[in-house]
Amino acid sequence: MPVTHLDLKRLMLGTKLKPSEIVEFYKSSEFADDGEGLHFVELDMGRRVMGLKKRFDEKEQKEGCKFYLDQRCTVYEHRPVTCRVWPFTLSLDDEGRRITKMEINDALPCPFELDGKNQPKDLIRNWKWDDNQDEEWEVSVKNWNLGHKGGSPEAFFKFLCLI
Repeated sequence: MPVTHLDLKRLMLGTKLKPSEIVEFYKSSEFADDGEGLHFVELDMGRRVMGLKKRFDEKEQKEGCKFYLDQRCTVYEHRPVTCRVWPFTLSLDDEGRRITKMEINDALPCPFELDGKNQPKDLIRNWKWDDNQDEEWEVSVKNWNLGHKGGSPEAFFKFLCLI
C-alpha cells in the first residue's frame, strides 16, 4: 500500500514507531500496474515508492499489511487515507459535492464494501482528503528529487521532517 509523508506521520504518532518500522521502499515492478500514477523517490537504491511494510501471514500463507492482524486493522484510527477510501473509486460532479460514478476495485477483497456503513458524504470527504494529500506528497517528492542525487531512506525522512 503506497503511503504519503502525512500518512506516515499519522502512523508514527499513533504507534510510536520509527519511519523505518512502518514503511519500506518498493520497486515499480512490485506493483501490478508497474507503479502507474505513483510518485517515485530517487534514492541510492534507485527509484522507489514508499509503502507500508509487509508481513507474511502464516495462516493464509501470503504477504499482507503489517498492521492487518486477525482480520482487523490494528492502526484503524491512524490508517492511511488510501485505506479509508478502499475499495471505492469515485467520480464527483464539477463542484465536488455529489458522486456521479462509483466503482469497486476487486483487486483485493474488502468485507466492508457493501455493509451499508459507507456513507456518501464520508466517501467524498475521504476522497478529497486523499487527493489533497497526494498533491502535497507529489510536491514533496519532486522537491526531493530535484535537490538530491539519491540518498538514504533516513535522509529522505529527515528531509520530510519525520526524524
